[in-house]
Amino acid sequence: MTRNEAKKELKPIKEMDADIRSIELELERLMAVATKMTTNYDPINVSSTPNNKLEEAVMKMEEYRSRLSKMVLKSLDYRNKCLNKIEKIDPSLRKVLILYYFQNKTLEQTAEVLEKSPRYTYTKYLDALDEYAKIF
Repeated sequence: MTRNEAKKELKPIKEMDADIRSIELELERLMAVATKMTTNYDPINVSSTPNNKLEEAVMKMEEYRSRLSKMVLKSLDYRNKCLNKIEKIDPSLRKVLILYYFQNKTLEQTAEVLEKSPRYTYTKYLDALDEYAKIF
């Protein structure tokens, strides 16, 4: 495996996190909208009937929850697969990959956490990718 192939293997972790966050935000939006909806009151029938928009929102929320659950499980499986490889590399290099891919930090933020320069961190990142690429 090459360095670029290692990047391609690790990149879906960040992509799945972004997708999960997107679904979470949409679910939060739907929940906010649904909590503002009320049922219609029909004085002739003296009973309240569910609002179609509320039913639609609830159904959509269930759909998003289902998608979210599936995506989280898929993400966890993929993360575990990658973590099993990362655990085999040097701890100082491992930390760079974990911060960047698993904690969704930029390389600049990773450098701050490590209290190193961005240039040093980038070099360690490349070294970590090379080490990761060697693991089969």
